[in-house]
Amino acid sequence: MARERVSGSSGRTAGAAGTTAGTGATGTNGVFPSRRKPRTAVDTVVQTVKDLLVQRKLRPGDLLPSENDIAASLSVSRGSIREAMKILSAFGVVEIRQGDGTRVATTANPKLFDPLLFNLLVTQPEIEELAELRILVEEGIVRLVVAHADEAGLERLQQAYEALAESARASPADRKRIFEADLKFHEVLGSLTGNQLVANVYEFVIELLAPTMHPGQGLDAHLRIVEALRAHDLAGALSAVDDHDEIWRRLNVQTKAGPENVPAEAVP
Repeated sequence: MARERVSGSSGRTAGAAGTTAGTGATGTNGVFPSRRKPRTAVDTVVQTVKDLLVQRKLRPGDLLPSENDIAASLSVSRGSIREAMKILSAFGVVEIRQGDGTRVATTANPKLFDPLLFNLLVTQPEIEELAELRILVEEGIVRLVVAHADEAGLERLQQAYEALAESARASPADRKRIFEADLKFHEVLGSLTGNQLVANVYEFVIELLAPTMHPGQGLDAHLRIVEALRAHDLAGALSAVDDHDEIWRRLNVQTKAGPENVPAEAVP
């Protein structure tokens, strides 16, 4: 008899003792259906987990069935299951815990965006495409921040800006230090949306844009963003974001045209 496997805090059961859907087309396991399309065994397991998450038959914190149960449902080897779980773990979809089995991750993980990031880096999008993406995302970010951020969060953003400005003033030649302070500013800005999924998407976008960033540039626009958000001034925040992104876009267009076209004061 298959051992019952129950999830953690949600109390859900995912496995042989879980949702009962009979046999045949849906397999011997109520949660993991039988394989329908020819694909590699590892792909079969990965795709099945993805489908079950989309269908909400698996939820955060759920304990996955044992390797034996999955193997019986999908007609794959235990080795293929282990390989699939390593892939899902690398993407932050599942958490493999020694002595506790494998569970669906309980928090959104930025690693989920890594495959898309690699794809976009390989396709090398044009700067105008990146500019449209950045403006779209950052205007949405400030709308959420105005709606949800509290004073404590806005104070953290103020401190992040001051650290960035101080880095640019004290160590103008230390691009790495300024760059890290700039990334921290955007990380705090994303966190103030109050939406972890949006914050992760923003982190992904900033990581995509990282090679095009000019550390220390647009400090005045950064400050205007902070001041407008602290005043809960949506129009002012949107204007500051648009100005900030236009400075970034212009610098990248000039850089692409050749270093001789970039004003000396624009080089950190």
